[in-house]
Amino acid sequence: MRDTYLDTSKAVLIFLVVFGHFLERMIGWGNPVNYTLLATIYFVHMPAFIFISGSLYKDKNWFKNILCFVALYLPFQILFPVFEVLWTGTLQFNWNVFVRPYWVLWYLMAMMVWTLLTHFLIKTKFPVIIAVAMALCVGLSPWNNYQYSIGRIFVFFPFFMMGCCYGKHIIQFIQQRKFTAVIGLCVALGIMTLVDLTKINPFWLYGSLSYQQLQVSSMDGILIRAGCLLVSSLGIFAIFVLVYFMGQRFILFGRNTLAVYLLHGFVVILIARSWKLDFHISIEILICLIFSTITCWILQQNIFDQLLRKLSLWLMKPTEKLWHK
Repeated sequence: MRDTYLDTSKAVLIFLVVFGHFLERMIGWGNPVNYTLLATIYFVHMPAFIFISGSLYKDKNWFKNILCFVALYLPFQILFPVFEVLWTGTLQFNWNVFVRPYWVLWYLMAMMVWTLLTHFLIKTKFPVIIAVAMALCVGLSPWNNYQYSIGRIFVFFPFFMMGCCYGKHIIQFIQQRKFTAVIGLCVALGIMTLVDLTKINPFWLYGSLSYQQLQVSSMDGILIRAGCLLVSSLGIFAIFVLVYFMGQRFILFGRNTLAVYLLHGFVVILIARSWKLDFHISIEILICLIFSTITCWILQQNIFDQLLRKLSLWLMKPTEKLWHK
């Protein structure tokens, strides 16, 4: 039986992912209002989405899942640049397809690494502490953290591991306690206020650069990143509290989130390159909101999920004997 609470949570989060990408591509970080809205969303949406991914982790399927992510990653790493060239007229493609995952595809590469690491780390006594240490220490590396998505992989890893180890308990705790929606809203507004006051560099929210690249000292970098992890953790709590009061209104949006995640990039690229917004900021945000809703509604249809399943067969079918053992 499906968990309708998780489906609703995934629906809210995948909508925020799509909404955030429309806001970023169509309006950008330059407008103060959009900056505050975008940064608040980015503090929460991927950490919470990754937390749910971790809570759904099943160790017995770890090898099969890695192959599935590879089976989807490789075709889309080709499809996205090809689609992009239709609008730019220039092909910028790195044939070492793992060096720089195209935009949203970092998540698939991260899922490969998180699944592999989790298979081994859950056998240790302190997997979450180890994951947090990795997140703080990756920024100390002297090389480009953007390459191979190494920064994002390790910065967001604690949320995956926390979901794997404690996700079900945390969700049950929220469901069993009488937290009010006011608490969730207060936390969300608190994050928004923090964003507005600090004007934090968006690259801290991407998790993609080292402390040296962000031009801060090692100690400052560790403290800022630890602060970001803490704020995102509070944001995850706020999201789950608010979702509890939504009931089952949006569960359909949450059933095929991988299809929405992978395919919405084509829609965002198409619309953002075809139409430059030039309205009052409130109208522009409303337009992005409408586009996001329509995109999510269309792409969550079963036909797109089935399409991805068929696309993955090029690798899953030949390796079936390996992951059936």
